[in-house]
Amino acid sequence: MIYYQRFIMPTMTIRTSFHKPLFLLIYLFTFCCFCLGQTARITSIKKAIANAKDANEKLSAVFSLCEETESLNVDTLQQYALLAKQLAAAQKNSSNILVADYYLANSFYQKALVDSAEKIIADNETVFTKTPHPSAYIKFNLLKGRCLMRKKDYKQALSIYYGLLSETEQAKDSLNEAICLGAIGSVKDRMGDKRDALNQFLQAIKFSVNPQYRKKTAYLFTNAAVMYNMLDRTDSSESYIRTSLQYARTNENLTDLANGLGFYAGYLMDNKKYPEAEASLKEAIEVRKKIGNLPDIVTDMGVLAMYYYNVNQPKKGIDVSLKAIDMAKEHLAAKLPFLYDALAWNYSKAKDYKRYSETLEKIVALKDSLYQNNSAEAMADLQTKYEVQKKENTIIHQQFDLVKKDYFIYSSILLFLLASLSAWLVFKAYKKRQKQKATKAVAEAEETERKRIAADLHDNLGAYAASIASNLNRISSMEKDTIDISALQELHNNSNAIVAELSDTIWALKKEALPLTAVSDRIKVFIHRIESSYPSVSIDVQENVETDHLLTPSQGFHLFQTLQESINNALKHSGCSRVTVSIKGHPNQWEVKISDNGRGMTAASANSGGGNGLFNMKNRAKEAGWEIEWLPNEPHGTSVIIHPTV
Repeated sequence: MIYYQRFIMPTMTIRTSFHKPLFLLIYLFTFCCFCLGQTARITSIKKAIANAKDANEKLSAVFSLCEETESLNVDTLQQYALLAKQLAAAQKNSSNILVADYYLANSFYQKALVDSAEKIIADNETVFTKTPHPSAYIKFNLLKGRCLMRKKDYKQALSIYYGLLSETEQAKDSLNEAICLGAIGSVKDRMGDKRDALNQFLQAIKFSVNPQYRKKTAYLFTNAAVMYNMLDRTDSSESYIRTSLQYARTNENLTDLANGLGFYAGYLMDNKKYPEAEASLKEAIEVRKKIGNLPDIVTDMGVLAMYYYNVNQPKKGIDVSLKAIDMAKEHLAAKLPFLYDALAWNYSKAKDYKRYSETLEKIVALKDSLYQNNSAEAMADLQTKYEVQKKENTIIHQQFDLVKKDYFIYSSILLFLLASLSAWLVFKAYKKRQKQKATKAVAEAEETERKRIAADLHDNLGAYAASIASNLNRISSMEKDTIDISALQELHNNSNAIVAELSDTIWALKKEALPLTAVSDRIKVFIHRIESSYPSVSIDVQENVETDHLLTPSQGFHLFQTLQESINNALKHSGCSRVTVSIKGHPNQWEVKISDNGRGMTAASANSGGGNGLFNMKNRAKEAGWEIEWLPNEPHGTSVIIHPTV
C-alpha cells in the first residue's frame, strides 16, 4: 500500500482529452532502460543462472532469483517461475515442482490475478499440507491469506494467519512468526484497528534483532511508522521509517525501499521540509525504475508532479506530468485521469489558462471513454443478473403463495416483538444518554482545567524564562571585569532548566492520554539532553512493550518526573559508570526499573525518608496509584522499581 499520496492531490470537478503521444521509439527506449536496472545481488544471481554447470545448479539459482520478489519486476518473476517449473518437471521432482508452483502463484498475485493464484494454491493444497513440505506449507498459506485480503475476506485471512502463528511459535520458527504477526497487523490495519495493528507490527519487529531476518522484515518498520503517524506519534514514526530505509538499503530490498521513501516524503511534507521531500520522491522513482514496474513508476511520477504543484514549481510539475502521461498511454489507461489531473493543476498554477482549459477537455473526454467501456461491461453483467433475479422471483412468489395463510399471524407476532424491543431499546438509550451527559460534563470540566493550567504555565513561566534568557544575552555583552562569569553561567543554566521543565510539563498536560511508549520516547530526549555532561557514564533505555498501556496526563507527567529524578540521583550521587532504564508492558501489568552499578544504597535508608527528591518520588507514586521501591543490586548498585498497585 502507498500511503503517501494522501497529502498531495487536491479535488478537481472538471476533466479533459488526450495529449498527443510522443514517438513510440522514445517510449520503448525509456521502458527498456527501466527494466535494465538491477541490484548487485540480482545481477550476481542471473550470472549464476547463465553459468550453471547442470540443470540442478541452474534450478537452484532460479529459485534464489525468485526469492528476490521485493526487487524483481513482476513479469520477470513470472518468466523465471515458468522456467523453474520447466526445469523441475524435467527432473520429475515433486518437491521442486511444488516450489516452482508457489513462485508462479505469487507472480499471478503480484499481477492482481487473484483467481489464477488461488487456482494454483487449490491444485497444490493436498501436497503442501503434508509434513514433508513444512516450508511450502507456510508459504502457500501466507499467499492464500494475501489473496483473501485482496478480496476483503478479512475474517478468513485472520483465521489462516492465527493458525500459522500458533504453528510457527510451537516450531520456534522466528522468521515466519514475525511474518505472521506482520500479516495479522496488515489485516487489522485494513479493518481500521490502527492501535492493534501497531502492536502486531511491534511484536514482529522484535525478531528483527537477528540480522539474517532484516531483509524479509524491513517493511514492518515502514508499517509501524505509518501506524505511529496515524496515531499522531510523529517522533516514533520518524524513528521507525529511518530504520526501515536503513535496512532496505543495506539488504537491497527495492520494493520496501521505494515504499519507505514514498511515506518518508509525505512525512517530510507534513513537516514542511520540502527539499528533503523532493529528494525522497525522486529517489523513490529511481528505485521503481530499477524494479521496472511501470504502473508504480507512473504513479510515483504523478505524485511528484503534485508535489511540485504544492510547492509552487509548476514548470517542473508540467514536465514530469507529460513524461508520465506519454509512458502511460500505451497500456495504462486507468492511470491517465490521475496524471492529467496533476498536469491540469500545474498549468493552473503556472497561469497557462489556455493549456489548462485544453487539459480539462482531455480529462472530460477520457472519463467519457472510460465510462463507455465500463458501461458495456456493466450492461452485460446487469442483464445476466436480471435473468437470474427473474427466476429467483418466480420461485419466491410460488413459496409465498404456500405460506400466505399464515402470514398475518406471523406478522402480528413479529410486530408485537418489534414494538416491545423498540420500547426497551428507547428506554435503554435514554438511560445511556443520561449517563453519557454526566460523564461528558465531568470530562469537559477536567479538560478545561487541564488546558487552563497548560496555558498559565506557558504564559507565566514561559515569559519569565524568556526574560531571563534575554537579560543574560545583554549581560554577556558587558565587560568581563564587571561581572561574575561563574554566576552568569549558573544563571544561564538555571534559565535553560526552567525552559526544559516547562516544555516537559506542557508536553504532558496537552495530551488527552499518554501511552507508555510516549513516556519512554520523552525520557530518551531527556537522556540525550544531559548525556554530554556525563561522558564517563553509559545511559541506556531498554523497551519490552507487548501492550502499550495508556496513562492519564497526570500519571504520565508523574512517571516522567520520577524517571528523571531517579536518573539524576544515580548520575550525581552513586558514582556509577552505567545507568539502565528498563520499560516493560505486559497485557495486565507494566513496570519501570532504573538500575545503576554505583556504590549503592540500602532499602532501609531509601524507605526511611531520604532527601526531598526521594520524598517527592514517593508522593508522586502514591498520587498516581503506584508502588515504588529501592532495592540493592548484586554485586553493587541500586534499582528503583515502579509499577501499578495490584
